[in-house]
Amino acid sequence: MGFIKKTVKEIKTEKGVNLLQQTYSKEPHPKDVVLMKINVFPDDLGGWFKENFRLSESFHFQALIEFGINFKIRQSNMSYIAAGGKRFWHIHPSQNEIWTTNSILLVGLVDLREGSETYGQKTKVVLSPDKALYIPHGVAHGFINPNNFPVTLVYFADQVFKADSETEEHRIDPKQLPFDFVEPDIM
Repeated sequence: MGFIKKTVKEIKTEKGVNLLQQTYSKEPHPKDVVLMKINVFPDDLGGWFKENFRLSESFHFQALIEFGINFKIRQSNMSYIAAGGKRFWHIHPSQNEIWTTNSILLVGLVDLREGSETYGQKTKVVLSPDKALYIPHGVAHGFINPNNFPVTLVYFADQVFKADSETEEHRIDPKQLPFDFVEPDIM
């Protein structure tokens, strides 16, 4: 979804005010990034139950098999994100991840995989409780919690975290990778 500038002869705006039209088209994602719908079952008390994932008989993430991705979970993690909390940019040379959450997160993605057909492509994803996001290695990712309450991010990795010099997690200074994916869309 995006916006394009429009001129409509029947509408006169003040100088410098742009008239925009929503495109309703899906924003392209870097190759192999997958945003999946997952099952959420509401209850009568205002809560819900969610299936974070289903595994195949061979213990691969079921929803990714149809995309030709054989993701096998090695570790499950949880991150508590304070209201307005931000994390930019993380990147993993070989680790792949699947993210899901209990509320809304704005996620920015930048393809930095050498030789990728979508190298340099940037996109924003709105991650909500009824979705899971697959982030392949080499795709830089960051997020912001736009809510005025904390959010829990649950994510699954196909490698085990090491809190030492052998860690798979690397950071990129946001000043060196500018991408304002947190700018709110026009309502």
